Amino acid sequence: MTADKIWISWETQRRTLTLSKYLDCKLFIFDFEGLFRYPLCLVKTLFTLLIHRPKLLLIQNPSIVLAAFSCFYCSLTATKLVVDRHSNFRLNKPQSGSLPIWLFMRFHYYSLKHANLTIVTNDFLADLVRKAGGRPVILPDKLPNFPAHNIPEHKEKKRLLLISSFGFDEPVREVIEAFRILNNPDCELFITGNFRRRPSEIPSFLPSGLHLTGFVPDEEYIKLLNSSDIVLVLTRADYCMLCGCYEAVAAEKPLITSDKQVLRDYFNEAVFVENNPESICSGIKKVLKNPDCYRKKISVLKEEIEKKWDNHFSALDTALQNLV
Repeated sequence: MTADKIWISWETQRRTLTLSKYLDCKLFIFDFEGLFRYPLCLVKTLFTLLIHRPKLLLIQNPSIVLAAFSCFYCSLTATKLVVDRHSNFRLNKPQSGSLPIWLFMRFHYYSLKHANLTIVTNDFLADLVRKAGGRPVILPDKLPNFPAHNIPEHKEKKRLLLISSFGFDEPVREVIEAFRILNNPDCELFITGNFRRRPSEIPSFLPSGLHLTGFVPDEEYIKLLNSSDIVLVLTRADYCMLCGCYEAVAAEKPLITSDKQVLRDYFNEAVFVENNPESICSGIKKVLKNPDCYRKKISVLKEEIEKKWDNHFSALDTALQNLV
């Protein structure tokens, strides 16, 4: 059986679900865990490719192993390969020093060079792909479409939401200290994500009004987002497009994010701060003084981003048609 195009992923992510739908690809997700993750994923992937023999194969990277394997498979067949490459370029991280890192970098350059097309989210990453001998096309994340929820018109307190996964690039402790400095009894701060991943980020004594939500299901998360007055999404990483920023704009919430060039270029109506408590606190105060103004700015930004995405997607669609 021959298929025109299929999409294979070894992780479940909103971007993959969205793009595969818009590109009308049959999607296969092999999301195994544990010791036998890679052997199981490789066997399922090979079996799927042999059954469907696609003319066009789209995959998600991560996994870097999936990307390298797909390049090898396509080098032996007439299948064209498109890799949707997320920001796992090991920017600001060692690129040597251990066997796993050495293997990652070999797979990294091999997949960039041999994929027919590599999708990235911004210009900087596109330049990295070109320098590695690859062919990039830019497509940022599509703004999610969140269902509306009934929100109380008169909340007792202003609700700040830090969208976090407690990754190592996230200045969570700095946000907590900023909330302590803010010392505003009319505000409360909710922090999402599994805080047990980085217990060192959580002070022994939390300021009053701070809530650690832990992991929350999608429906509860969307309710929390829709009921928030200000959304914070912060990172120390450069050239990384943050999912939380897209979500804040989609929900039309005033956005406070890190002062990184790639974020300034795309989310230009956000409030930008340094990753220290004083700057974060200043950003919160700035929005609290005129929340309606920043809400309107984000609403306008949402329309602009949706138009930009349509243009980027059209360019991608044309590039894919030229491949086959």
